[in-house]
Amino acid sequence: MRRAQAGFKHGTQGRTAADLLAEVGPTFRVDIGLRSRSGVGEVPDLQKKGVHALIDTGAGANCIDDGLAKSLGLPPTEEGETSGIHGKASATFYLARIYIPDLDRLLFERFAGAKLKEGGQTHLVILGRSFLRPYRMTYDAISGQVEIVEP
Repeated sequence: MRRAQAGFKHGTQGRTAADLLAEVGPTFRVDIGLRSRSGVGEVPDLQKKGVHALIDTGAGANCIDDGLAKSLGLPPTEEGETSGIHGKASATFYLARIYIPDLDRLLFERFAGAKLKEGGQTHLVILGRSFLRPYRMTYDAISGQVEIVEP
């Protein structure tokens, strides 16, 4: 059974863990790229490491910052529409590998390009409900702890 923490430690950045969780949201650090520089069966060695990813139960799809996807040379797979708090928007979908070290999980799929950095977001990846499907998530707002468990 794999377990990972997506909350915060008390006292980080001079704020309580509960405050950080409320301000930032449950976060993982992930690695992103298209091709791994490691061999089959080894931990993926992707070109961009330590990117902040928000775990978002309100997101129906997984997203990547559009500028980051372009800078990494991720191939666009299609154009389409997404929907969010500002209504419908056109988006480019990119093929990418995203590795979550804390869960030892590799995603290889299409991600909707979103203007996350341009919109002032601190996260450059959003992992939505499709990502969470195989897990149990415990969100403790009082302690600032979020635990993701693979049953």
